[in-house]
Order: sequence, then structure tokens, then C-alpha cells
Amino acid sequence: MKYNNKYREKFSFSYLDEKTSLQLPKYCEWKNCNNKGKYKAPKNREFLREFYWFCLEHVRQYNNKWDYFANCTIEEIEAELKSDLTWHRPSWPIGINNTNFIINDNIHNFFNNDKFTSNNELKKSKKELKMADFYEILGLELDSSLPEIKRRYKTLVKKLHPDRNQNDKNSSDKLIRINEAYENLIKHLT
Repeated sequence: MKYNNKYREKFSFSYLDEKTSLQLPKYCEWKNCNNKGKYKAPKNREFLREFYWFCLEHVRQYNNKWDYFANCTIEEIEAELKSDLTWHRPSWPIGINNTNFIINDNIHNFFNNDKFTSNNELKKSKKELKMADFYEILGLELDSSLPEIKRRYKTLVKKLHPDRNQNDKNSSDKLIRINEAYENLIKHLT
């Protein structure tokens, strides 16, 4: 749609030029510097959206000296790096042992079989298992090396895989125990 000249004058954007020319320039916040502050740098790690404004020379000096982890302990640094993996959002493990998926059915005891156990029973079984039990689950001796553990784990997983043992319901339970034992042994040995 074309406008007449009278409408073009009415909708012109000349007022934008006036506003931009009225903006005050920012000056470098470095002591005794009168250059324009075009570059921003965070003030501290708690308030990363508050900035100092510096010229190019001083922002380079500031960035060379600024340390995000200044005055932090090693534990705080490790916690920060760990939370970076999940973008600082809470996360929970998924799977069978997740407490969100445990169903307590006290009325009909429908879930009281080997497949479904209560949350307390899962915690007890994990606490009661010791390193010797993990070796025993895998069928290994206590002085077994890491390569022996890995070899044994692979053979047991192939043997008890659900695709191979579709009719055997106990094989999936055994496989879960073998996976748990293997994970704990690997954590302990590495």
C-alpha cells in the first residue's frame, strides 16, 4: 500500500536520530582514564549482570587479572563445575532405584512380589552389600584385577541379556545385580 507524501512525513523516524544524539557517552571507569567506555566487564561472580565500563586497553587489563573462582575453596570450585554439567538446574537419577517411581500399595499388596520392593528395602540392600559381595556376585576372587573384572562382566552380560533369555524372569534380576556390582567395583578401583 502506497502512502501519499503527507503520510510519509507523518510516519518518518527522524525522532530516533534525536534520541540517539541525546545519549550521554559512557567513560572508562579506570582511575584517571578519560577514554570512552565501550566494553563491559562483570563486577563480581555473584552479580554477573552488573558491569564496569572500560576502554579497550583497560578491559584487557581487567580481564587478565579477574578470576571467577577467587577466594573459593576446592570443594566450591568442584561443586560449581559439577553443576555446570546440568546448567545449574536440579537433576535426579532415572530408573528403577528412583524414589519417585516407588509405589506403596498397602491395601491390596498387589506389588508385593520380587519385582517391586519398597524404598526402605532398596536402601537396606545397598547398605548391606560390601565390596566382597560385589566380587561374589560377579563370581570373582577378591584379588581380581580391573581387566579381569571387565572381562567377567562382559561375559555375564552376554549370557544374561534379556534378548537371549526371554522366558527366564530371574535373568533380568541377576543382570541388575551384576550391573550394580560392576558399577560399584569400578568406582572403587578407579
